Amino acid sequence: MELHTQAHLTMLRGLLQYRQAELQADVHAARTAQAAGARRLVADDLQLARDVAELRDVDDALGRLDAGTFGDCAGCGEAIPASRLMAQPAVRLCAACQATREGLC
Repeated sequence: MELHTQAHLTMLRGLLQYRQAELQADVHAARTAQAAGARRLVADDLQLARDVAELRDVDDALGRLDAGTFGDCAGCGEAIPASRLMAQPAVRLCAACQATREGLC
């Protein structure tokens, strides 16, 4: 992992926890509206699905932080650059592996 300082890890944990709380609130509000029979647009359902998927990614990232594997690419095992982690703290793949997965290489 490229992030060697505890300060970086603490900051990233804070970013992930903040995003986790936001997503949990959004998902809860959407599910409460569904349960109340509120009329929903297709766009609302798509947003809920995106929020649930992102929440899962954030939860996984926090688990990797706890396990000590945060910042290691799930594809090649190399360190994910700090700049990528700062931009997308829940990311699991380095840019090269992500591009390969998306068929961009």
